Amino acid sequence: MSNAELGKMADELDLAAHILEKADKGLAESDATARIHHMLTSGRMLRSTTSDWDDEITRLAKQCRSLADKMRQTHTNYTAQEHRTAQDFQAILASLEGNE
Repeated sequence: MSNAELGKMADELDLAAHILEKADKGLAESDATARIHHMLTSGRMLRSTTSDWDDEITRLAKQCRSLADKMRQTHTNYTAQEHRTAQDFQAILASLEGNE
């Protein structure tokens, strides 16, 4: 996997979380309808369904953010390690050139 791809994937996961958070706000109409019809079975079922969806959307958005954070940290770690490895190779090459 390309290190640059990790950063892109993290950005995509953040975007997915953002979209999910917006979708969560789309449940407001269903919540209002459920409150109006709270005495009816369908109103209570609608409220239960929107509550379940709200919980799942919130959970999924948090999971996307968490994975994005982990990918960014992995990207940072890989970048730092690549830099250290390049420095080590340069030092080895410099010491070999000095021995010739």
